[in-house]
Amino acid sequence: MSRAALAALAAQAAPLLACVIILIGLRARPRAAAALAILSVTIALVAAALLVVNVAIPARTVLEQASWLPVAQGPALAFGVLLDPLSTTMALVVAAVTLCVMVFSVGYMAEDPGFGRYFGFLALFAWAMLGLVLASNLLQLLVFWELVGLASFLLIGFWYERAAPAAAARKAFLMTRVGDVGFLFGVLLLVRVLGVITIPGIGAAAANGSLDHRVVTWAAALLLMGAIGKSAQGPLFTWLPDAMEGPTPVSALLHSATMVAAGVYLVARLHPLFMAAPEVMRALLIIALVTALATATMAMVATDIKRVLAYSSISQLGYMFMGLAAGSLAAGYFHLVTHAGFKALLFLASGIFIHHAHSNEMRTIAGTGPRRQRAATIGLVSGGAALAGVIPFSGYFSKEAVLAALGTHAGALVVALAYLGAGLTAYYTARMVLLTLGVRGAGFEVRGEAVQEPRTSHHEPRTQSLAMAAPVLFLSALTLVLGYLGGFLATRLEPNGAVEHGPFAFGAGAAAALALVAGGVLLAWYEFGRRGAPCIGFAERVPAVRDFLANNWYVDRLYNATVVRWVTALSRAAKWNDHTVLDGASDGVAMGTVGSGRLLARLQTGYVQAYVAVAVSVVAALALWLTSGRP
Repeated sequence: MSRAALAALAAQAAPLLACVIILIGLRARPRAAAALAILSVTIALVAAALLVVNVAIPARTVLEQASWLPVAQGPALAFGVLLDPLSTTMALVVAAVTLCVMVFSVGYMAEDPGFGRYFGFLALFAWAMLGLVLASNLLQLLVFWELVGLASFLLIGFWYERAAPAAAARKAFLMTRVGDVGFLFGVLLLVRVLGVITIPGIGAAAANGSLDHRVVTWAAALLLMGAIGKSAQGPLFTWLPDAMEGPTPVSALLHSATMVAAGVYLVARLHPLFMAAPEVMRALLIIALVTALATATMAMVATDIKRVLAYSSISQLGYMFMGLAAGSLAAGYFHLVTHAGFKALLFLASGIFIHHAHSNEMRTIAGTGPRRQRAATIGLVSGGAALAGVIPFSGYFSKEAVLAALGTHAGALVVALAYLGAGLTAYYTARMVLLTLGVRGAGFEVRGEAVQEPRTSHHEPRTQSLAMAAPVLFLSALTLVLGYLGGFLATRLEPNGAVEHGPFAFGAGAAAALALVAGGVLLAWYEFGRRGAPCIGFAERVPAVRDFLANNWYVDRLYNATVVRWVTALSRAAKWNDHTVLDGASDGVAMGTVGSGRLLARLQTGYVQAYVAVAVSVVAALALWLTSGRP
């Protein structure tokens, strides 16, 4: 086994070992549990960094796997690692974000009685996500894909004793399972046609035409179902805003670089297969565009800061998919990397505000003196600038890369709508910053008292405060650095493609994007920031429009009126059939047996004379019957 493979094994084994030890032996020792979990992810981070140095920078590919339970006929199960610039940089991103979240959680979750269990679940998630990223074949990827879903279910429903988090965890689990059914069938189709083949082998088979076009199309469409469910796109997006019921650090972990990005990573990992199915990629482009625009409008009226960030995650995932669907692996993946940094930053910064205000409502946070939380203020402003696409923050460069790819490979309408989405992003981001920090006109009123994540004290110890501030400040600085990775990723992910943009390649597209960003920010300032501002957005002025957007375009109501209603009716019918028909039939047989037994018991008197008399009578009757028909 090579050194690179050993490093990959260490990156996966350390969180798994920590998870087992914590959940079995350290749940009652929270400090030890946190220390072990952080140590394990630190080991994973160092191992991922070594993989980047030894694999990604020289642009090497290392594939090592071994068969498990070989059989005489049919495909054998195989497990291994695939190390290349795509997987190793993604592993580094996952490990870095997870470590920041764990350090932040030391302060944020300090008073929670489930502190040890929480870190055990975080370690489980880190192992599952790293296993998914480094998987060498589709069957192995499928195993870790489902483990990621399990870990996310446990983390979203961490406060299971409360109704809302438990319901959100069930909803997330069930809605992602809808897409995972398609993913499973897609994997089985490729296994049936190709056998258990490595991920590079699948891409090569699709690119060189050895796979039938119908097989490629069906396989890509089925795999895309899993990606859409996991990354909350199209009609399967409503679980993600509800998942905000989990702890804020969990939201930072799941909805930045890890769980929701798994679908994007799947499409990037199998990009040659998807590019060989142009019909599927066109459908993906349309789904991602509609999702990005729809969720951007929903964020414009949301009052819960975490829901605003959730809608923005869905929207930005749409931009990643658009870049991939336009044919640019580098652009879509570049936006995934930068989004991981600034979205984790935004969630963690909002977590500090929530920790002190005891509420997710932006207007309530504004009434508690949020600007006294300097680290959180820096994080919110810098993360918001990156999300809005303000130069020189990282989001500008990656979003511009996606828009440039669309301008080259997509139609004019798609490009125009994508630019419109960029303007809406700047508007709702500026609105969020202004409402949260209390930069407002005279007409502002503090309202909304919903307590989402109560804490025991406003004044935590200095070490606890430092644990929350340090990751926020680190990620704030990172937003000024990640934007310069575009060229590095482009030359390694698409070595034969042309680099269509540089860090400061200003053109008509960049000028248009910056103008829309400036317009969105100015509109938000006019409505929420200037003196005497009405503090109500243009979309909120019409109650019908506001309700439509605030209720997820009534998608959940549509589900409740159709799918949920039908499934409920079917379950009730199944329950009636089980209780009435099946149980009734079995109960009838049982009661008949019991009745027959009671009758026979009465006939069994225990008197021999009675038995002899009955026997003689029967014999006599039988003899009479046999002789009665003779002459």
